[in-house]
Amino acid sequence: MVSLQSHEALRVAFVLMMAAAVFDFLDGFVARLTGQYSEIGAQLDSLSDMVSFVLLPTIISMKVYYIVGGHGWWSAILLIIAVCGALRLARFNAEDNHASDFRGLPVPACALFVGAAGWYASSYIGMPVSAYMQWVVLAVGVVLALLMVSSVKMFSLKFDGVGFSRNAVRYVFLLMAFVIIVVAGIPGVGLAVVLYVLSSLVMWLAARR
Repeated sequence: MVSLQSHEALRVAFVLMMAAAVFDFLDGFVARLTGQYSEIGAQLDSLSDMVSFVLLPTIISMKVYYIVGGHGWWSAILLIIAVCGALRLARFNAEDNHASDFRGLPVPACALFVGAAGWYASSYIGMPVSAYMQWVVLAVGVVLALLMVSSVKMFSLKFDGVGFSRNAVRYVFLLMAFVIIVVAGIPGVGLAVVLYVLSSLVMWLAARR
């Protein structure tokens, strides 16, 4: 079920996903700077997010499952990413979009982790892999999905102006993420998402004390 064409397809998918993430960030940044908000714009933004950051990573995760030796209908478990991603977007639209924190893992973060995993896995098409890896892929997919609909507070990368004092956490995280990606390459994108999740968990737990 996996062909050599998947190698290029997975890499192209990740590049397009990265482009979508950049444009999504710039779109929101410009809107906040200019104060331009509209209901139709919010709905179009969510529709774009659904395609780029929910449906695409779901397909990629299922492809990765087969690359690592998965078979049969078990890949359907990864549809939970699509379900929870849709719920995450719906909840975001229903809540205060101007909050300083997110509730649950943002769908772009989930998508970038999956996309980076797809890029990495594309190098192993046709090569033998450990038998347990298919279960790891399913487990990681479920964890990502549940994080999206969780109540864990995760810091937003929406900049409050350009000053450092009000954006210290964001600047520090982006600097660390940049270093990780420079050192690790494309897989570093996935590692940066892990750093984001762990940092948010620590901050959330500290705030609850």
